[in-house]
Order: sequence, then C-alpha cells, then structure tokens
Amino acid sequence: MKFGLNYSNAAARLYDQGVIAPDVFKCPAWPDLIARIKDRYPVYIHFPLGVGEGRGGALDGETKQPANWAKFEKLLADTGTPYLNLHLQAPRDRSHPAHAEGVQENLIRDVEAVIARFGREMVIVENGFNLGPEPLHPAFYAETAKQVVQATGCGFLFDISHARIAAMRLGEDYRDYINRLPVHAIREIHVTGMQVVDDYWIDRALASGLSRELIESYIGPDGVWLPHRMTDHLPLSDEDWPIMAWAAQQLRSGAWQKPWVTSLECGGVGAFWEATFTEEEMRAQVPRLQALLTAF
Repeated sequence: MKFGLNYSNAAARLYDQGVIAPDVFKCPAWPDLIARIKDRYPVYIHFPLGVGEGRGGALDGETKQPANWAKFEKLLADTGTPYLNLHLQAPRDRSHPAHAEGVQENLIRDVEAVIARFGREMVIVENGFNLGPEPLHPAFYAETAKQVVQATGCGFLFDISHARIAAMRLGEDYRDYINRLPVHAIREIHVTGMQVVDDYWIDRALASGLSRELIESYIGPDGVWLPHRMTDHLPLSDEDWPIMAWAAQQLRSGAWQKPWVTSLECGGVGAFWEATFTEEEMRAQVPRLQALLTAF
C-alpha cells in the first residue's frame, strides 16, 4: 500500500529536501500542472467528477458541464492513475425525489454509464456529505454507497472524514456508520484532520494574506456551514490520531480491504490550501502518519 499526499509547492520542497517521502502526490486534474510536474514527481489524479443527476454520465465539478472524457483520458494515460473516481452526490435540482430508492437508481444509472466507457475495474465511487442546515441527503447514507457498489460492481474510494461528518449529522457513532459502508470494496482511502473552524483558523487565514471573502468561499459564512463549523482537510488534532490508529488496525486485521493508496488530503495548490497546512505541520505529521498507515 502506498502513502499519498496532496501536492503543493511546500510539499514538493520538503520532498526535494528529503524531509518527507510520500510514495505519490495526489493532484487535481489540471493539465498544465500535470505537464509541469509529472516527470519530476510521482503523481496521480483525483478527478472532479460527480454522479447523481441520473442523466447517464458524470458532471465535471469544476466546469459544471458534462465530463470532457478526452481531457480526462489523457490525464489517466499521462500519469498512470489506476482508477477513475466519481463523487456520489445529491442532484443539483432539489425537487428531485428525496427517497433513497430514487436516489440510488439515479446514482447507479450514472455510474453504469461511466463503467460502460472505462470498465468496471477502473471506476471507484467516493462517499460524501451535504452542507447546509438541511438533513443528510439520502445520497450520502452509508447504505446508498453500499448499494451503488453492489449493483454496479465498481470499487470504493473511502473518505474517512466524510464518513465522520455524515455520522455526526445523523447523530451516530462514526464506527457504526463506517461498518455499513462497502469497506470490502475499498480501492483508495482519504484521511484528513477534522477541526472546528473557529477564530483561530479565521485569524490564521487572514494573517496569511487571504481575504475574508476568499475564506468564506471555502468554509461558508457564519450560520451557513455545519454546526460549530466542523470541517475536514485540516491538520490532524489530538482527537484525530486515535482514529488514524483505529483505521490502521482495521486495515491490518483485514476488516477493511487494503487500498492501493491512502492519501492525506491536507494542503494543496492555491493560497487557501497552502495556508491550512504549513511546512512545520507537514514535517511533524506526514512522516508520523505515513509510518502508522504503512507499517504492515
């Protein structure tokens, strides 16, 4: 099993210095970035593709248009990325039926359309959660993810923090929620720290030179985001490390299918993400987490 890390300029510098040694950098599907770094660093692509509209295909989350398959096929070929990932999402049209059966049917229809192009063994679906004050959408129930995987035969991209937030919104223990996910079909795992976005984080982002408008474009203004503004993609806190140890034990015991890569989704390209994961935090957390999750 490989260990991955979000690509960033800071991470690349520490990699060049031999301070951190991820096996692979997880990168956005940006052709210019990939062309610039692919011959220097080991990279793979995380695609911005979502399913759930029920129209028989995937939408590009960055362009809000149907997927440009020629673009993504070239990125797959250029990097040797082993899987094409799809995000399980609620439909944009919230008048869409909210009952789980209709949601599952539309998710399955979209996933099967992508499978028809790329093959069952290459497609993986990622669990998610919805923002805002409304209840958790059926697209993000653990049972929905499991049904999609079982019906289509695709693989599972398991985001542990997404599962923790979904469980929180349901008022459940995260382990109970995770036990209902298709962990037998895991092909990739994402991990992050989870913290409350309080004044410390707002002040830290402002001190890095970011505007409040930019900060709120990521985390949402007061009263709009999750209760207490809990979010992921942040450095690991003291509360996160025992959960990482539990995840390592699940993999070691065989309770979860071992993935090809487990990636830390902290930091990244762009001023906001660079401000959330400093070089000092990378130095302290990346080697520790890599050792914990690959020591078997």
